[in-house]
This record gives sequence, C-alpha cells and structure tokens, in this order.
Amino acid sequence: MSGTDDFSGFEVIRAAMEVEKNGHRFYAGMVEKAHSSLARDLFAMLAQDEVGHLRTLEKLASGYDEDAFWEGEEEFLPYLRRFNDREIFPSAEAVASALISEEGDIRALELAIAAEEKFAAYFHMAAKHALNTEGKKAFSWLAEEEDHHAAILKERKAKILGG
Repeated sequence: MSGTDDFSGFEVIRAAMEVEKNGHRFYAGMVEKAHSSLARDLFAMLAQDEVGHLRTLEKLASGYDEDAFWEGEEEFLPYLRRFNDREIFPSAEAVASALISEEGDIRALELAIAAEEKFAAYFHMAAKHALNTEGKKAFSWLAEEEDHHAAILKERKAKILGG
C-alpha cells in the first residue's frame, strides 16, 4: 500500500475531502441526467450525503493544528490527485453514453456502484496497511461510508428492476 502506510488522520481527512468534492460533482450531475424520479431522488440524496461527509471531515480537520499537515507535501499531493473524477468516478462521456440507452438509469446506477466499491476497497486496504492509528481509524470510517453508499445503490437498483 505504497504511500498511505504512515498517513495521519489529518492527511487521510484532507484526501477524503477531495473525494467528497468529486463525489458531490458526480452525483449532482447524475441528478440532471437521470430519467426516472427514483434515480434522480437517489442521486440527489447521495450528492447531499457527500456534502454532509465534507462537513464532517471539515469539523474533524479543524481539530488539528495548522502545522499537522505532513512535511512531505510533494509526496502527498499525488495521493490527493489519485481521486480525480476520471480515476474513480466515471467520466462525463461514460455517464452520457450510459444514460442515452433505454436502460440508462440502471447503467448509471451500475457506474455509481462501481465507483463506490472502488473507493471502499481502496480505503479498506489502506486501513489494513496503515501504521498510524489515526490514519487507520479515518480510513476505516471512510470505507464504511463507501460500503454504505454501495449498498444503498444496489438496493435502489433492485427496486427499479422490480426486485
């Protein structure tokens, strides 16, 4: 788990803030493009969840000294950039392509499920390998949040499919 082993809770929180910002942009865009009210409502709820997560993370970050940020910032920034829209969240082109089809909402949900599962897997692995106790706790919390989102998305997908 190169690069995340020694991250403090603050560093994890800082990275997670970038994740939540990208997640909000992704889900807010999905609200505008979804076909069914069920999918629009779900994506709106998830966009709001991301805002709530960001606020929680901001509160957590405020508990750290300003100099809590890692000395090796140049090593940390590539980690932050890992969470750009195209690496985890599907590109705008992929979303547009998915939503064009007749089963567009289902394909959009599948894209969102895949993104949430990628985040959860990454954060679970990071928690497992983290050497810093605060970092381990922060990664675990994030993994649980992403698992929860994936479960909600899967449940909604089943409901749309009539199951």
